[in-house]
Amino acid sequence: MGAIGIFKNRFVALFAVLLVCLSFDAAFARDIYVKLSQSGKYSIGVTNGNIAMTDADGRLANLSDSAVISVSGNTANISGNVFNLPLRLTGQGFLKFNGRTYRGAFLITQRAGLLNVLDVEQYLYGVLPAEVGAAWPTEALRAQAIISRSYVLKRSLEVRAEKGYDVVDTDMDQVYKGQGVETAKTNSAVNSTAGEILTYGNEIAFTPFHSDSGGHTASNADVWEKAFPYLTGVPEVVSYKSPVSTWTARISAAKIASVVAKLGGHIGQITEIQVSEVDQGGRAVKMTFVGTSGSKTIRASQFRLAVDPRALKSTMFTPSGGSFQVKANASTAEGLVTRNNSRAASALNFGEEQGLAGMTAEGVFTTTELIDMLTNPNKKDQYYKIGLSRRGRTNTKASTPKPNTYGFTIERSGNDFVFYGRGWGHGVGLSQWGCMAMAEKGWKAENILMHYYPGTSVRKFK
Repeated sequence: MGAIGIFKNRFVALFAVLLVCLSFDAAFARDIYVKLSQSGKYSIGVTNGNIAMTDADGRLANLSDSAVISVSGNTANISGNVFNLPLRLTGQGFLKFNGRTYRGAFLITQRAGLLNVLDVEQYLYGVLPAEVGAAWPTEALRAQAIISRSYVLKRSLEVRAEKGYDVVDTDMDQVYKGQGVETAKTNSAVNSTAGEILTYGNEIAFTPFHSDSGGHTASNADVWEKAFPYLTGVPEVVSYKSPVSTWTARISAAKIASVVAKLGGHIGQITEIQVSEVDQGGRAVKMTFVGTSGSKTIRASQFRLAVDPRALKSTMFTPSGGSFQVKANASTAEGLVTRNNSRAASALNFGEEQGLAGMTAEGVFTTTELIDMLTNPNKKDQYYKIGLSRRGRTNTKASTPKPNTYGFTIERSGNDFVFYGRGWGHGVGLSQWGCMAMAEKGWKAENILMHYYPGTSVRKFK
C-alpha cells in the first residue's frame, strides 16, 4: 500500500458524523445499510483507482487500491496508522470485499462491523439475481423486486436504531451478493418497479417470502406468533413442481433429544415424535416429543430452526415418501398436493370404506387431504392407514388412543427419525416457485402479490 496522506477538514468531519447519525427521515432517503461482516479485520479493494477513506474526526486517507483494516475497540489500524471509527470508504470503481464487488460505500463501525451503504434500488440489483435469477419470468421478477424493496425499507425503519444496520446479506433476511451478480433483466425488473412497495393501510407491509410452500402458505401467527390480516395462509392456485417438491431428512434421536432439551424439554431419550397440530393447509404447527421421562410439545417452526433448517427444509411434513407436485384445482381454485407412490393401491372392503367415512366425519383429515382423496380414489387405502394411525389404531379393533388426534407419527428407523416433507422455507408470504408458475400463466406482478398478501396495495414509496 502506498503512503497515507492525512489532513483535517471540518466540513468532511461533519459529513461523516451525519452519515452515521441518520434520523428516521434520513432512513426514508432510501440508503440501505447491509451488514457484510464483523470479523474485526477487513481486506478491502477497489476495481479502479484508489480507496478514499474518512474517519470520525474528518481525517482523510488515500489507501491506494487495497487496504487491510484491523479494528480494536473504537479504533482502526491501517499500516500502523490509527483512526477513530466509524470509517467511510469510497472508490472510483466498485469496492471489493471477500471476492465480491459492491456499489456504494463501505462503512466500518465498532457496533456493526463492515457495512455496505447504498441506494435501495442499487441494493435490489444485487438481491434479485441471488434470490431468483434472470431465467425467471419478468412478472415474477417484478413481484420479487416489490416485496424485497418493501422488506428492506420496513427493516430500515424498525431495526437500524437498535442494531446499527438494516439487513444482513444472507437468507436470514434476503440474499444479497453485490454488483458482480447483476444482470440486465433483473436490473430492468427493479427499474420498472422503482419506488414501488406493498402497503397495508398506511404502513409498509411485512413481506416475508420463501422458496416453495408445498401447496399452501403458512400463517405468520403459527410461525412467528404475530398475527397479520394479510398473512394468514393461502393455497397455491397454479400447478408446479420444484426441485424441493419432496424431500427426506434423517436426524438422529440423540440430536433431537439434545435440541428438545435446549428448548426446555428434558424428557430423556426420544421414543416417539408426533405431529400434534396442523394448520388449514396441512403444515405442522406443533410437535409433541415423547421420551423415556416425559413429553414436550414445541412449535414446529421453532424446532425446525433449532435442529437444522437446511436438512428439515420446511414444516410441511407428510406421513410417507413419494413424489409430489403442487396441483391446482380449477373448480375450487385451491392448491392441493398430489402424491404418486410407486406402490399399487388396493381396494377397500365395505367395512374399511365405512371406517374411512367415519374418519372423514370426525375431521381426521385436512382439507387438502380430502381433496386429494376425492380426486385420487386409488389412494383411499393409504389414507385409511393414515387415519387408523391418527386414531391410535393398528387394526379395526379399538386400542388406546394416542395423544395426537389429527396429526401423525414421524417414522422411526433404528437410531434415527425419518422426516418426509415438501417445499422449502418458513412458508409465510410469497412462494417463489408458486409466483414463477403464476407469472408463466400470465399473472401480473400486482395480482400475484394480492394473492399472497391479500388486502395489501402496491404504492409508490415517498
